[in-house]
This record gives sequence, structure tokens and C-alpha cells, in this order.
Amino acid sequence: MTCREYRDILKLVYLANKCEDTGSFIDILFPPLMNVFKTECATFHLVKGYPTHMNIVESRSFKLDNHSLYEDKYYPSLYTNSFYQHSPLLAEALSSSKPVLKIGDSVSFQDWENSVLYNDFIRPQHLYRELFLALHWENKLEGMITLWRSKKEPDYEDREVLKAAIIVPNLAIAVRNICLISQANTRQSSSLSTGDINIDGLILLDHRYTPYFFNAKAREICMQLISWVPYKKFDFGKGGFFIPSYIIQDCSELYALLKIKKQAVLCTKDRIITTESGKKFRIECSLVWKTNRISSTPNFMVILSCLNGGTQLESSLQNRFRLSRRELEVIYYLNKGLSDNEIGEKLYISRQTVHTHTKNIYKKLGTKNRIELYKRIEELTR
Repeated sequence: MTCREYRDILKLVYLANKCEDTGSFIDILFPPLMNVFKTECATFHLVKGYPTHMNIVESRSFKLDNHSLYEDKYYPSLYTNSFYQHSPLLAEALSSSKPVLKIGDSVSFQDWENSVLYNDFIRPQHLYRELFLALHWENKLEGMITLWRSKKEPDYEDREVLKAAIIVPNLAIAVRNICLISQANTRQSSSLSTGDINIDGLILLDHRYTPYFFNAKAREICMQLISWVPYKKFDFGKGGFFIPSYIIQDCSELYALLKIKKQAVLCTKDRIITTESGKKFRIECSLVWKTNRISSTPNFMVILSCLNGGTQLESSLQNRFRLSRRELEVIYYLNKGLSDNEIGEKLYISRQTVHTHTKNIYKKLGTKNRIELYKRIEELTR
């Protein structure tokens, strides 16, 4: 792709990440998104309850009419109430991790033209060609953006599919971050306890890596991660705390990737830290913009989670299959789709060591490959 195309992608990522709620995300992002992909209609759906009781909790649609953009209020409601379960691309997105799907590849045009969704819902809107952007997080579908063209328009080219594949992970991160930022803003004046709906630690850092928002859980976790630092260096009366150096390092590396590659490949950087006392924490860092200039330095969002006895699943895996702490960490990254090299970098071990752990995991769980392992984990979570 050309530098201009990468610039278009980066601009879309920038616009998505500077929003603080799904409303502004849609209003700000969709006009340029439709322009970049030359679409006549774009829809956004937010999904909840996957996989057992999935439903569409938010549905919005924009259409282009005589070069004028307007929001359709009728069809999104009809899709939510009646037609989403008939979508062949949604069905595939629920069963695979593909970021981008389209009519003609995932489903034949013949099957598409014979489908209930097309004949009763899509054709009346004078649409035909669909590019489906699946917003996955932790192997679960969190939402979707669909880009539509009429039958008289050319199909989406491979170059456009590649462009979409680059932007989709970033949009998934943006949607997740927006939800967390929205929670933080609505709860900022109230005390956040570990029993709150937002049980993870959340920190927002400015461009100088100084926290301008954090919740009680984040402060608590950071204090445990740096408990060896002399207490006289903190102003605890004002709730202050130091940010661990590896959080700053991960944020810096994300920003360096943006500066050096000048591409919108901005997926999260995460690691698992085990303290001397045996407590284990997952730290995820991602970029967010809080200014009105795309050339500005981004801010950073940090999510901290305690993993010790962190979930019933981890306890079950450890007790039932006699998995080691390291094997649990490898399983986490295997299910995220990382390669052996990438897992080794995350855990600071060699590729061969990752391979050995993976073989032991497959043997203990009675699986032969990643697909079987993922299905096995899914069975254990039901």
C-alpha cells in the first residue's frame, strides 16, 4: 500500500481513539471511514452476551444519498430485532477469528442472493456488496462494522481488504478503550471498589507518562508491584503512587512503533508480572489520543488485572490438569493467537522453551493443536 493509504488508516485510528463514548466514535469515525472505503452505507453493531446469549445492544447505520450523509433510524432497529441472526458473515465471525470477511469469499454470491437476509432486508435498501469488520477481543466478538456497496459498484479489492485488516484490530482496541474511558468518566466522582463493575485497574497517562486518571484498583496493584520502593518517596495523603518502569517502557515502545513505522499497527502491548511474593498481574498498554491534532503525541491507557486465583478457569486448569504457572501463561498467549516467537518475547523465554511448554499443555489437556486447545478451553468455561 502507498504512504497515503497508511496515512488514511492512521487518521481513522486517531479519530477512533480520541473519542470517549460510542456515540462520538460513530459520529466522528464513520464519515471518513465511508470515504476511505468508498461505501454507500456503513453500520455499527455492539454485541453483548457472546457466546451463550448473544444480542445486539447498539445498532446504528449511515447512508449516502446524493453525496449527503444521513443516519438511518429504521433499518438498524429492524436488524437488531429480526434479521441479525440470518447474517452469514456474522455466523462465520462468531466461529472464526478472521478480522475481515466479505461476500464472495466467505459466502458465494449465489448463496447470498438466495438468503433471507439479502432478499428481505438488504435488497430493499438497494445494497449488495458487504465488507464485514469483526471487532474481536480475547477471541470474543465484541462488535462489528459493515461497509456496503450497491450491486452496480465494483467489489472490494484485495488492497481494500488488506487495508481493512490493518485497521480492524485498532478499532477493536478503540471500542474497548472507549467503553473503559466512559466508565471512568461516569464514575470519576465516586469511589471505585474491587466490588465495582470495573474491577480492573485503569490508568490514563498523559504524553509525559504522568497519570491524570486512575482508580483505586490501579493504585493498589501498582503499590504491590513496587512495594520495595521507600515509602517516603510517595505522597500517600494525595493518593499518589509511582508507575512501574516496565509500564513506562511498554508505552514508550508503542509510541516508538508509531513514530518509526508510521503505520497504524497499534495493537496493545501486554505482559504478565509475577512478584517475589508469588502474586501475578497482567498489564496491558494501548494508545489513546486526547487532542485535536493527529501529529500530536498520544496518551496511554493501562489496564492492570490480578491473576492469582484470578478466575475459576485458571484454578480449574491448574488443579485438574496439574499445569504450572508458566504453562498457564503460555495458554493465555496461545489463545490470543500469538506465535511461539511472540510468546517468547512476552515471557522472556526462548522459542524452543515455548514449544516445549506447548507440547506439555497439549498432552495434559488431551489436545493436538491450537484449535483443539481453544475448543477445550471453551468447553471448560461453560
